[in-house]
Amino acid sequence: MSNFRIYIYLKFKYFCLSFLTRSNTRINEISKILNKITNKKKTILTSQLRVGFFLVLKYLLKEKPKKKEIILNSYNLPEMVNICKNLNLNIVYTKLNENIFLSKNDLKKKINKNTLAVVITNMFNTTDDIIQIKKICSKKNIPLIEDNAIYFGNYIKKNNRKIFSGSFGDYSLHSFNIMKSISALYGGSVSTNDKKFIKFANKEMLEFKKFPLLKYINQCFIFIFLKSLSFKIIYSLFFFRLIKIAHRNNLNLVLSLVYPSLKFKKALIPKNYYTNISSFSINMIFYQLNDTFNTEYNHDIRRKNNIYYSQKLFKKKIKPLKYINIKEQDFQNFNDFPIIVKDKIKLMNYLFNRGIETKAIQYVDCHKLFKGKNSQNCSNFENKILCLPNHIKISEMYIDYVVNCIDLFYKKY
Repeated sequence: MSNFRIYIYLKFKYFCLSFLTRSNTRINEISKILNKITNKKKTILTSQLRVGFFLVLKYLLKEKPKKKEIILNSYNLPEMVNICKNLNLNIVYTKLNENIFLSKNDLKKKINKNTLAVVITNMFNTTDDIIQIKKICSKKNIPLIEDNAIYFGNYIKKNNRKIFSGSFGDYSLHSFNIMKSISALYGGSVSTNDKKFIKFANKEMLEFKKFPLLKYINQCFIFIFLKSLSFKIIYSLFFFRLIKIAHRNNLNLVLSLVYPSLKFKKALIPKNYYTNISSFSINMIFYQLNDTFNTEYNHDIRRKNNIYYSQKLFKKKIKPLKYINIKEQDFQNFNDFPIIVKDKIKLMNYLFNRGIETKAIQYVDCHKLFKGKNSQNCSNFENKILCLPNHIKISEMYIDYVVNCIDLFYKKY
């Protein structure tokens, strides 16, 4: 029986409790936890990660109005690039290394006196990848913004101390949207030691409105729907067939349920960016951050699955296939296991026919999307990355089946 690729980590009990309790005192408690994780002194909560990003860039432009360039990963969420465009920043994309992370050598060539900030996106990278970029930024005295949306809770141990992803940037961004490991339907945060930014952001957010109720209600229905798909019988009998048809016929209305980035349209800054985080989301974040047993359990299962995928694929020695080399098991703890393949669409459809749903879209080539030109280095990844399911309901037996199917595909084709 098929397994739903997505696992919604928010428990129903926390979802329900969040509507029954007050959130007044919980912002400070959440901030303390996030400060500890990020090794920062201050944290603000935002309605989405991208709102925090927007505030950081507005602040940096206020402080350094003559600097108009921003360097980031072209394989990215289009909304992040759209924010930069709306702030009239000149976007500079670097080449990507084997971990689909900023190339340090290319960054050295492109960083200059006009660089406002460098943005790193934790996706499949190691701590060494980040440290190399951080050293370059520190030497040039350029702020480093760390997008930690899909790496929350990942860490490396040094001297019996956990150093978490999200603790390297001058401004560390987290996301608590519906499909994240800390899921609050909507939500984000910025952690930093920059007191002037905190003062600026708090002043800006005083003018923000309440988060749109209808938008939140809609997300609640999506949560209930996606959560129900964790029951195999519901998923197998109904949604798996639907998502299979949607992929083959490019039905964006259906696909956007599991790939929210498909809803993106080039536009001005949306009105909902000027809204504060909902009290319900604050409660959901609070409950999950304090449920350390559950978050650590989920982390451990994903890590074991990632290692098992690597071992099985290594033994099979499938020539047309590559995968990210996991050097740091707790840091490179992927939410979905990435493989770099030939004939991506053909393989995806083959796996669908064998009851396996994969993730076809991680991010997109923003250079191509916004400038109409392929970034050869980035497009190569965009066209070849396929992510395999990885969460607490994915067993080693299921991974064996997935890997065997991939092996059979390449032997056959």
